[in-house]
Amino acid sequence: MAVGYKITDKDFKRLWFVLSKDSFVCNENLTIIEQICRKNGIDDDSMSYFSINKLDWDEVFDLVLTPSFFGERLIVIRDGDISSLNDTDFEKLDQLIEESDGNRLAVVLTYEDDKKLKAKKFEKLFEKVQKYGLLHYVQEINERYLEEMIVSHAKKQGTELSKEVSRKIVENIGKDVGLLVNEVDKYCAASDYTEITLDIVDRMGVKTVEASVFDMIDLICRKKPVKAIEKLNNLFELRTDEIAILGAVTSGFVDMHRCKLAQSQRKDYNTVHKDFESKANSYRYKKAMNNASNFSLSALEEILQLIMKADIAMKSSSRDKKQLLYVLVTQIIGKGVH
Repeated sequence: MAVGYKITDKDFKRLWFVLSKDSFVCNENLTIIEQICRKNGIDDDSMSYFSINKLDWDEVFDLVLTPSFFGERLIVIRDGDISSLNDTDFEKLDQLIEESDGNRLAVVLTYEDDKKLKAKKFEKLFEKVQKYGLLHYVQEINERYLEEMIVSHAKKQGTELSKEVSRKIVENIGKDVGLLVNEVDKYCAASDYTEITLDIVDRMGVKTVEASVFDMIDLICRKKPVKAIEKLNNLFELRTDEIAILGAVTSGFVDMHRCKLAQSQRKDYNTVHKDFESKANSYRYKKAMNNASNFSLSALEEILQLIMKADIAMKSSSRDKKQLLYVLVTQIIGKGVH
């Protein structure tokens, strides 16, 4: 089984089978497969594509059994989640792998749940795939991997990107690979293809509401209340929904409360990350663990009470939502360790 984000084995295979939770990763690897095939004499006219969501197996097998006057062809099955396959599909796919001699086959699909792939029908399929070709199974796209990926992506464009800056970009954007690549392309152009700096990322970077609110919380923890209010004003200027802001504030302080309790049990942020939301960005818990030291446990519990009251007031009354957030942030600032 191959590992990593992209296929590194560039040998000409009878079969490639790509599985990833991210469709962008699937498309990137399909591009690699197409390049391998072109280098080995299969042109674009000899590449046929089928969507898993509206797959006509008779049409696929007609193509497989029809002799080609132009040499080998590539048959691609894509655009769907592997869990949508039924028992008949598995039988047909197994038959296709067995009978595709003389053709090259690429199956490029997404999946959602690692546990489901441990079922016997998947194990049997994967064994068949590895017998005839390459199984490229991208089990997890973690932060370190994304950082390395965008550094490599920038380098291909002749642009330097340090580990520190790549970490900041991933913190801002999250695990959306397509959005990360688009952002890096934008930063490369802004740097005139020299070096992506923190200043460029701060000036031009896209941030989720959660990332912007976490920046505001960091400013509170660093005892910079004026800057924290400025950050809140920036969110208002961008017409960010007040309930979304409050939701991100809630997440930030719930994380800190969890981390504060973990600290008392001598547990690190990785344990908290694993126990609560292993699919979330682990940086979020690292930040929360650091920021939790700026508040006592009782203060964090009082802040959660204040947040709950603000949430009720925001959703059940006609009071000015922006004013409620100004008051809440001011109250939170007052709860910090002085």
